[in-house]
Amino acid sequence: MANYQDLGWRHVVWDILRYYRSLRGSNKQQAWLAQLQQNAFLPVLTSGSMTAAGQVPVKQSQITVFLKYLQDCRKEFDSRFASLRDEAAAKAFCAALQVPAGTTRTQSTDHHQSSRALVAAVTAIAKLECASKCLTLEANPQGRCVWFDQNHLHVTARNLDGAIPGLVNPTVIWEIKEYWGKTRGGSKMSDAVYECHLVGRELRAYEEASGRRIVHVVFVDGKRQWACRKSDLMRFIDLRNQGLIDYLIVGKEVESEWSALLRTLL
Repeated sequence: MANYQDLGWRHVVWDILRYYRSLRGSNKQQAWLAQLQQNAFLPVLTSGSMTAAGQVPVKQSQITVFLKYLQDCRKEFDSRFASLRDEAAAKAFCAALQVPAGTTRTQSTDHHQSSRALVAAVTAIAKLECASKCLTLEANPQGRCVWFDQNHLHVTARNLDGAIPGLVNPTVIWEIKEYWGKTRGGSKMSDAVYECHLVGRELRAYEEASGRRIVHVVFVDGKRQWACRKSDLMRFIDLRNQGLIDYLIVGKEVESEWSALLRTLL
């Protein structure tokens, strides 16, 4: 599969993709794709019909890359989805690491008290790898990450889930999106995508201005709930390929890939 991150996060293909993902229903998407391939403009759906929408031109080479990406993304999605774990498997991995999974407490006693198994595993592995390199880390941030030098300042829009070597000028940051509830996934899943999108987009813009390089990693798990929000999981894959996320680690991939990635990065 092509390395789509080489296109750069500002490439027009990602704008085309974002509009395509916004169309609700496979029939609308298929009709839109047909129009895109037949005409030299970007079709926009208004009042149930396709219009030229200001005659925005799209190059054939861009259409070709976009269509190839849709095929490759579907293959990646199938592989990623197969990696998602149930809560029992995630907690079993924590037990193998000999770390407590922890619990996310809620005020409602009849609500499922989800574990923090992915957080626990990611943190334990990061601590081990950082210790081997005599590096520090912030594994439970209670504040924003901040980068600064003589001419540039950037502060994250929200607290993240981990940073190496700390919250000031970190070189590696991560966000964790695990959901183990017994109900269907909801809008919180879409919110997770938007949060990571915002962090990644602001980070890439800061890198362009400052010349710094920061690695942005996102972890996702929870087979039952993500199965109900497949379109949101697909958007996470889009963010990785666009380059707003450097590495996306899904489910059981944390068991084999996180240590290896840290050894490479550190």
